[in-house]
Amino acid sequence: LIPMMEKEPRIAEIKKKLPLYEDEQRIRHTLGVYDECIWMAQTFGLLEEDAVTLCIAALLHDITKSKTDEEQLALCEKYGIPLPEDRSSVLSTLHQTTGALFARETFGKEIATDKAMSAISCHTTGKAGMSALDKMLFTADFTEPGRKYRSCAEIREYLHGECEKINKNDKAALYRLLDDTTKRIIGFTVTYLIEKGRKIDAKMISAWNDLV
Repeated sequence: LIPMMEKEPRIAEIKKKLPLYEDEQRIRHTLGVYDECIWMAQTFGLLEEDAVTLCIAALLHDITKSKTDEEQLALCEKYGIPLPEDRSSVLSTLHQTTGALFARETFGKEIATDKAMSAISCHTTGKAGMSALDKMLFTADFTEPGRKYRSCAEIREYLHGECEKINKNDKAALYRLLDDTTKRIIGFTVTYLIEKGRKIDAKMISAWNDLV
């Protein structure tokens, strides 16, 4: 799968242009998510086009992450993204919403497809009714090998370890594990935010309620 991805022209185009939008540290994270998504595509036996879509979403997921709060708000105005009155509660997660639309504007719908945009638009918070690709990018963003936090390492070890125990033909078991891992990440994040006395994005609450 890796050689196929490296020859894929859409992947090559994004990789070539990444330095225009991300610094070296952010690119390292992005490529870590990309590698984790390749592993997921192989492990879950995704069809080729779905695998490409997932990897495109991985490369584009943080395309607006480096923008300032003012730039994020300007993109929201440009794209007609509604904001709550308390803007401080969403600024840290806005890049997922602006990123999906910026990716479409910048790379076009042949690269930033509807499925890729969906995954990008919820990679930080999740959302109700997540697709399998949405869950994979959401999980990979947390479990990519560059994440050194104990919680990230524990969930990464759990996901990879449990996948090794499952027969790769047992798709139902694999997708149950994906749901469980997504739920674990949301559960950890919500608990962390509560302990820190911070606000929880409504999309994350919706994602949790949908999964349980």
